[in-house]
Amino acid sequence: MSEVKGLLVMDVDSTLVQEEVIDLLGEEAGVGQEVAEITERAMRGELDFRQA
Repeated sequence: MSEVKGLLVMDVDSTLVQEEVIDLLGEEAGVGQEVAEITERAMRGELDFRQA
């Protein structure tokens, strides 16, 4: 079998994995609820990307 070298860049949040990784990191840092609220508002278009 030959080896193919390359680079794969993809968004895995809520696609390849069911969770939002930023929310999981927030939980580990003790600010899970705050991060989840910001994520939800950003996904609804209520926050500017840079602001979020």
